[in-house]
This record gives sequence, structure tokens and C-alpha cells, in this order.
Amino acid sequence: MASSRLLVAKKTIRQSRRTAVQVRLNFKLHASPTDSTVPARIKKREALTVTRLIHDVLIGQLSIPLRQIVNDTSFQKYTGSERPDILISEFEFDGTNETQFVDNLVAYAEVKDNCAVDDADWRDAIKQGKRKSAKLRLPYFIVTNCKTSYFFSGHSGKEIKLNGNPIREFQTIDIFRLIKNRLVKDPTLHDIRTNVDSISTISEAIFNKKLWELKGIYRGISFKNNVEKIDFTIGFVALEYFEEKEREAKKLDRSRINWSDCDDEKSEKLVANLARYIQRLQQETDFKEFKNLMETVRIAITGEAGKSPLIDKDDVRQIYDIVNSMRPLHNSGFDLFGAVYEMFANTNEKKEFGEFFTRRHYAHVFAKLLLRDERYFNPNRKFTVLDPACGTGGFLTESFKVLKANYEATRTHNKDTRKFLENECFYGIDTREENISRTKLNMFLVGDGHTNQFADNTLKRDFGDKRYNYVITNPPYGNGTIKAETGNISTKRMEIAFLVKVIKLLEVGGQACVIIPDGVLENPSYTLLRKELLEKCDVQAIVSLPKFAFAPYTKEKTYALFFRKRSDKVTKTQKQPIWLYIIDNDGLANSDKRFPTKRRNNRNGWMHDELSGWVSTEGEEMSGVLEGRWLEYDDSKSQGTEFINEKGVQVKLRKAGFLEVARVESDRFLTLLPEYYLRPYEPKYISLKEFISKVDELQDLAKALRC
Repeated sequence: MASSRLLVAKKTIRQSRRTAVQVRLNFKLHASPTDSTVPARIKKREALTVTRLIHDVLIGQLSIPLRQIVNDTSFQKYTGSERPDILISEFEFDGTNETQFVDNLVAYAEVKDNCAVDDADWRDAIKQGKRKSAKLRLPYFIVTNCKTSYFFSGHSGKEIKLNGNPIREFQTIDIFRLIKNRLVKDPTLHDIRTNVDSISTISEAIFNKKLWELKGIYRGISFKNNVEKIDFTIGFVALEYFEEKEREAKKLDRSRINWSDCDDEKSEKLVANLARYIQRLQQETDFKEFKNLMETVRIAITGEAGKSPLIDKDDVRQIYDIVNSMRPLHNSGFDLFGAVYEMFANTNEKKEFGEFFTRRHYAHVFAKLLLRDERYFNPNRKFTVLDPACGTGGFLTESFKVLKANYEATRTHNKDTRKFLENECFYGIDTREENISRTKLNMFLVGDGHTNQFADNTLKRDFGDKRYNYVITNPPYGNGTIKAETGNISTKRMEIAFLVKVIKLLEVGGQACVIIPDGVLENPSYTLLRKELLEKCDVQAIVSLPKFAFAPYTKEKTYALFFRKRSDKVTKTQKQPIWLYIIDNDGLANSDKRFPTKRRNNRNGWMHDELSGWVSTEGEEMSGVLEGRWLEYDDSKSQGTEFINEKGVQVKLRKAGFLEVARVESDRFLTLLPEYYLRPYEPKYISLKEFISKVDELQDLAKALRC
């Protein structure tokens, strides 16, 4: 075992060295002749800085293939003797395909190491960028000092924004495509509008980069545990976010101290200003309900009761600068708490916390599918969304973002819409008070909507006549203490009790998405429960998730059950067929580690991700595979669908189809498992002679082992 780990470690080191050598070699092969006006040590330092930028950011964080990146290379046909610092193309450069590489560029950057924004070197880079981008026929260019980056229009030289927000970091290849496409169509654009899926891609990649920077600082800080580290990080980020939110709402009070007022050249003054700012938020604003989280930050940076602060003032300065550089976070389009949690929680904490946390890419796509009909805001037809086991609020935050994006896309997002989303639409319940606090903060960070979350036990609570239009939840599984409210079976299994409760809480005509373990769909003991489900509801879809979908939190095999409530009473079994789908790949390794597989065809979308959207080579925003196939795809005639598994092997298996209810009724146990119908197990039978031969082989092997 030790030797195998050593081999893996050596292999990893060799791969890392090989990548670094490739970047250095690429730079060395195409390096400019020594410029007599630039000292050699400066050229060498800049070369190393660019190498780190390519290796750590473009390749390591943004997953852009190395061979699609060329640095400091002259393309005589296009730029003559001038050398663009960094070029990124749809195609790999092999030294002979200059035309193909340049004609398919998606990004070009000028690098000015160790300069300040708007100094003489920076302004010179802008001039070079405008000139070279025109020669490269690329409608925009990037200027970077490797700490911050600006995107400029090649047409006007003005800065480019995304959804009204400045771009301050390198982006994924999808976003480069999007920017290029929009500017090719309209070179006068300076503010590029995109949907929530794309902006999530933009923001989260940058946010994770900043979290890595924080992680480096945290190595020298003795947090009690990772929970304290997570709460401190979320609290510090929330301090910055509050100012953004107030500015967006045009409520920023300049007469009082704000986040941006805290900055000071002296670190001790910065700490004092932050303490004043926290005190103001706790006392004077709606933010005071997050007082406990603010106290975590205040005590960590100032100390308490004569004790020294946990975090040194110079470290506070670095943390402030990093969080400040995360801006803008308003309308970020992703789960901030989830990103911090996944970065800093260890494996044991993730397992312990697993019942309260649903991975963001699942929460987003399921919220989008459940709320697919809510495209326009109608003030005369308001509705409610409930998560009765909300945990940290992942499903609620994603539902909020989906509805907001839908309303913005249809231009029905206005003052009334904001009031509806913030105060009337979303409800969350959880047994743990600390989870409700996290849910409220999570909702606050995505744009509000934290009014109706409270701590209670959904299974015990008397809701009276209160009913909801939508329910989306990933309830806890296992043995509980409360009996399920059904006369068909007697059980205290929590997943059954919650499923029955969800059906009860839905309005007639209301819809739900519930994550359930496989036993609910196949256990013979629950046959009568499945009968009740088919008699009270129309099951629209059952989606099989990979076994490791929620690893390392849990490795329980799970399914997403989508249904519409037909009646409060038992009626005839539904008539419409049920759509079945099996997700084989979700973009993460099918193992406990759950690292991104990065398997994608850069010209045709994802190869190993059926959930995420993407941007085509033409710069068009495309839906994820599951969303594109929703309630329509059927591969029964082709006897399966070809796809690439996580090992890179092409396979052909059934993935989707329609299940007639009559076929379910013909099954003794009313099984609803997608695999049972789409990929039935076919045992391999052998003859008695073959069986005896196998037994003899095993006996011989046993004798050999004893010897």
C-alpha cells in the first residue's frame, strides 16, 4: 500500500514538473530578443510572472488547455515583429498552424508586471492592446499586471463590463467566447448582458481563486476549527457585500462609516475602522440579525476581555485587500456559503454536515427545472416556494436566482417583483437554529428573500390550512422518531415521513422536487406508499443521480422525484407516462474525492457533465444536457445513447425514456426505479459442468494458499 502511494506521488510530481517545463519551454522558444532598454533582470522577472499566471490561473484554475495558450510569440502575417504577450485560441498551436490558431482566437492580453493601474506602463499597454487586437481581428483585449486585469473594447478603447460589473480577473474560455461573440455582433457594446448560468461561471471561478489566496494567509492563523474559519470568512465577505447591496438600492448613507471607508494605510487604523463598521451594522441596520456572525469577525480581529486578537493586524490588512478585490459580489449568481464551505471544511466535517448541504450544481438545475413555467412575473398570480428541510438554504438561494433571472430575461423584473421575491415568495424550515442563520445569510448574499425562514420541526409543525405552490427539498434519511402521516404503511423513516408531508403541504396543482434514496422507489415494504403517490399525484419525472453525487457527505444512491399534486384524496392511478432519466456524469469524479474531471470538448461543450450549461464556439449560451432533454428525450429506438464516461471511454447505454403506468402496475411491487426499466440486470447463467469446474478451481486455489 505504501509503495503504491509512493508511485502515485512520484507520478503526480512528474506531471507537475512536465507542465511547468512545457510553460517555461513555450516561453523560452518564443522569447523576444533582449531589448537594450529593458534590464535583463526585469525581463526575467516578467517571464516568471507570466509563467505563473499561465500555470496557476489559466491552466490550474480556469482549466484552459496549455497548448491553446501561446505567450510572447510573433505572428508575422498578423502583428509583424510585435509580440502579443498572451494569446488563447480554440485550437492548439503546433508551430505550423498560424492561420488556424489566430483566426480562432478568443482572448489576447498584454502583461505589465509590477505596474500600477493607470500609470505610464499601464497606459502604454492599453495603446499596444488596441493596436495589436486590431491586427489580430479580435474585438477586445486584456491588460493585466498579474494582480488585477481590465478588459477593453478594441473599437473604442473603453472598459468592458459584464451585467454592469467591471471584469477584474481572467475568465473561463466560455466567457471569452461570449465576450468575443457579443462584440463581433456589436462593436459599440461596453456592457455585456448574460444569464445567471454564465455569470455564475464568471463569478465562482474568480471567487475560488480569492479563497485560495485566503487559504494561504489562514495557514498562519490558529482558528479553533474549520467552522470558525468558515464563519469568519463568510462574515468578512458579508461586510463588503452589505455596502454593495446598499449602493445598489441607493440607500448608502455616506454620513456613517461604510466598508470602503475602513481602508487606511495603517493596519491598526484599518482594524479600528472595521470594528466601528461592525458595531454600526449590529445596531443600526437590517444586518443586525447576523450579529453572531459579525461578533466572530470582530473578536477575531480585535480580541476580547484582555486577550490578544486571533488575527494579526497585518493579516487583517491582507484579508481586507483580498475580499475588497472580490467585488462585485452583488448578483454573483452562485452560492457563496457553499463555495466557502467546500473550500475550508475537511472530509469529516463534510460527512457530519452532509444532511444539511446539497451540492450547488444539482440545486441549481433542479430549481431551474421545477420553476421552468415561471417565466413572467404576474402580480395577480403570486406563488410560494418551500424547503421544509432547508439546511444552509442551497435550494432556496438557487430558486431565488432562477426566478430573478427569468424575470429579468422577460423584462418583468421591477419594484413589485423585488418586493415579491424578498418578502413573499420563499419559505424555509430547519430544526437547527444555526442552519436557519446560515440560510438567511445565504439568501441575503444572493439578493435578499430571507424573511420567512425559521427554526422548527416540519414533521411536528401544525401548518393549519397553509399550502404551498412549489416544494423543493433534500430531506434527511434514516430512522426518525415521528411516524409518517399515511395509513398505508407504518414507518418512522424520515425520507418517507417528509415525502408524505410534502404531498400534504402542496396546493392541488402544486409541484415538487424531492431528493429521495433508492428504497423509496423499490423497497417491497413501500409498495402501498408508491401506490398512494400514483393515486394522489402525477409523477412527471424520476432522475437517477450518480452514486457519488453527494460524496463525501453521503454515498446513498439517490433520485430526484418530480411530481404534481392531483388531489388531497386517493383517486385513480395517474394515466400519463413517467419520464425516466439516468445521470451518469455530473462533471465531478465518480469517487469520494469528487474533483472536477475537466473532460470537455472545447468546441462542443462538456463531455462529462450533464448538468452545466456552456458557451459554444459561436459565443451562444447553451443549456446543459439534462435541461435540453427534459421530459422529451427517449433513446428506446436507438437502443441507447453514446457518451464518454469519466475514464474517457465511449459507451452506449439507455439513458432516458417514458414509462407507461400500466407497466408499473404489472409489476408486483410497483417498482419506480429508472435502472429497473432502462438498464435491467441480466444474470449470466452457466451449465452445471461449468459450475463444477469453477468450484474445482477455487478448491485448488485454496490448497495453494494453505501451502
